[in-house]
Amino acid sequence: MLTKDELEDRLRRLLGLSGYEARAYLVVLRGVSKPRDIAEEAGIPPQRIYDVLRSLQRRGLIAQTPEGYRATPPTRTLAVEAEKLILEAAKRAEEVRLLARELEEHVASIAREHVLVAEGLSQAFASALAALRRCNEKPWLLAYKAAEKAEDLWPVLQHFLEILNVRGARIILYSGVTLPRHVLETIAGISGAELRASEAVLLDMMVACDTVVIGVPGTGGNVVAVTITNREFAKALKRRLEVLWRSSRPLGEEILG
Repeated sequence: MLTKDELEDRLRRLLGLSGYEARAYLVVLRGVSKPRDIAEEAGIPPQRIYDVLRSLQRRGLIAQTPEGYRATPPTRTLAVEAEKLILEAAKRAEEVRLLARELEEHVASIAREHVLVAEGLSQAFASALAALRRCNEKPWLLAYKAAEKAEDLWPVLQHFLEILNVRGARIILYSGVTLPRHVLETIAGISGAELRASEAVLLDMMVACDTVVIGVPGTGGNVVAVTITNREFAKALKRRLEVLWRSSRPLGEEILG
C-alpha cells in the first residue's frame, strides 16, 4: 500500500493536481466532509479551501452533498482520466504519423539500413510496435527480462500483446522464469500464437520483416533498445531462431506462478 506522501506525489504527477488539491482530496477520501475540517486536516489556508474544493469538483473527484463533500468512486473517475489520456495520446500519435507521410514527400534519399540506439522501456516497446505496424508477417519474440518482470510491465505489455493478437507470434520464453498465470493465459490467448520455452533465451528480442529490436539492460535498471533495420541481418537471425525453436520445448506448468 502506498504511503500518504507517495499518493500525493502520484496525484500531482499523474493528474496534474496542485499540492493543496492533492492534500484536500486525500482528506476527503478519508471521510472528512466539512470545508473547515478539510482545510485544517490538509494544512490549507481557510480562505483557499473553497477554490480548492471547487476545482476538485470540476474534475469529478468529489461531489457536494447536504452534509459537505464526499469523494466519487476513484475507480470510475480516474478511469475517465485514463481514457482521456489514451484519446489524447492517440490523436497526437496520428498527427505524428501524418507528419511522417508528409515528410516522405520531401526526402531526396533514404538510408534503407540503419541502427538506432535509445534508452528507456517505452522506447524499446515503441520501436517494436512501430516495426510491427510496417510488417505483415508473424514476428519472432524472445522474452527474458521482459518475462521476469511481466507483472511490473503488465500495463505496457498488455498493449503490446493486443497488437500481436492481430497477426500472432512465435514466442520463446526463458525456461527459468515463473510467469503469473494471467500473463501466460493472455499470451496463450493471442490468435495464432505459438509458445515454447528454452534455457538458451538470454535477452529480449523481436524480429519482424527487415527489423530487429533488442532490449538490453542499461544503467540504473533501465533498458537500452537497439533497433537494427537490415534485411539480410534479420533473415540470418530468423534462420537461427528456427533452429532454436526446434530445440525448445512446449511450455509446462512449472513456468506458472
